[in-house]
Amino acid sequence: MRREFNGSVLQTALASSLSSSALSFTVTDGSTYPSGNNPFVVVIDRGVNTEEKILISSRASNVFTVSQRGFDGTTAVAHSAGSFVDHVLDALTIQDMNTTTYDNEVLMWMGV
Repeated sequence: MRREFNGSVLQTALASSLSSSALSFTVTDGSTYPSGNNPFVVVIDRGVNTEEKILISSRASNVFTVSQRGFDGTTAVAHSAGSFVDHVLDALTIQDMNTTTYDNEVLMWMGV
């Protein structure tokens, strides 16, 4: 699945607490985050025991709509207001790129 990326995304924070089952959340400033037609991944509480990656389906201003909680091998957990939110490159996207590159090289080697 194609992902959306921006190269100059600034860290933001949750504007309010987030339950482990919430399917949307608001950040203090989402202006630098992707807002295109493809999903993107954020991580909340990076580097601590409550770290969670979330697949985002869309963003409208400071509101993020969730496609999947506990993404990329993490677990959906509650987060406190003020928890840091970062835009990240997930392992699944990297693996998809490796597979596509490898498959295309094999096809080229076969003359296809």
